[in-house]
Amino acid sequence: MTWSNQDVLWMTRALELAARGRFTTWPNPMVGCVVVQHKLVLAEGWHRLYGEGHAEVNALAQLDPALDLSQATAYVTLEPCSHTGKTPPCADLLVTRGVGRVVVAMTDPNPMVAGRGIDRLQQSGATCDVGCLEHEARQLNAPFVHRMTSKTPWVTLKWAQSADGFMDGRTSPALGSGGWAITGSASARWTHTLRAQHDTLLVGMRTWLVDNPSLTTRYAPGPSARALILTQGRTARPESAKPASDWEVAPVLVHPDSGASERGLDTWRQSGYETLALHPPPMTHEWWADLRKELDCAAVLIEGGAQIAKLALSTSNWNELHVLQSPKSLGKGLAAPKFPESPSARRKRCGKDDVQIWERPVR
Repeated sequence: MTWSNQDVLWMTRALELAARGRFTTWPNPMVGCVVVQHKLVLAEGWHRLYGEGHAEVNALAQLDPALDLSQATAYVTLEPCSHTGKTPPCADLLVTRGVGRVVVAMTDPNPMVAGRGIDRLQQSGATCDVGCLEHEARQLNAPFVHRMTSKTPWVTLKWAQSADGFMDGRTSPALGSGGWAITGSASARWTHTLRAQHDTLLVGMRTWLVDNPSLTTRYAPGPSARALILTQGRTARPESAKPASDWEVAPVLVHPDSGASERGLDTWRQSGYETLALHPPPMTHEWWADLRKELDCAAVLIEGGAQIAKLALSTSNWNELHVLQSPKSLGKGLAAPKFPESPSARRKRCGKDDVQIWERPVR
């Protein structure tokens, strides 16, 4: 159908509201709602926090229950839910409040909803139009759509590199005595916001031992993700490695189901780490599916190191790639992986650094 300028205007606003929940709603989707009557906004709301009120609830709660909404339109970025989860069905709430028209950006890919919310609204006599700014709504919630339609987690790959293509600044005199970080503080905040949008972080054993990373979201809102360490399972835990108690959730060593050293793995288990043996080769579609099944991880951020990044790129089982590039040259060091052959989808400035983002189609 053809959407009016008013429809596009208010759905754009609903999408802006939805994005405010970027760090706090996962594993729920980001959803925004705008209630309009006679070109005037009556109420706005968005899903603020996982487990709390949905966008429609937060918007309608601002209005007098006795207010006649039969001439009002509710613009919602995702099909109102029709089942009782942590909160009551939003479709029923819209019906109860007598909203005359509901414009929905996209149907919910969740099989528990998947058109049922729209059917509920239409059966009640409300006008329900679907598809206004659907592409934008799908892009906003791409990880959620993937979670509902795929057996694998959403996978984001990220690394930082110098202008001349090196990842590790420890061996370069170019950085001086101020530390070995290649990129600046703005890129650090970018990384932390990425972490806040994933429930799991994956690094290699070398990164875990050499960098001793905290992997927190201290520069961004939202909880820190669970840490996974990809390993062959043959490395015993050195005394310098942090105990598992340093994390809210115990880190997990993910290793092949053959060839690992039980004696070496025991040294990690004794310090509180968990271990997981998987049969498929790492980074294959089957490996990711098994990982999600075993750990219930819906969105994984791969942070290092170079070999894991190269492996992830070679298997093509990733959804987004973020490369943070410094204007500094190192002259030598650990070579970064090569960029994908396709051009980056987006490019942004991040302080003095440059961010390039590649996107793969949602499958």
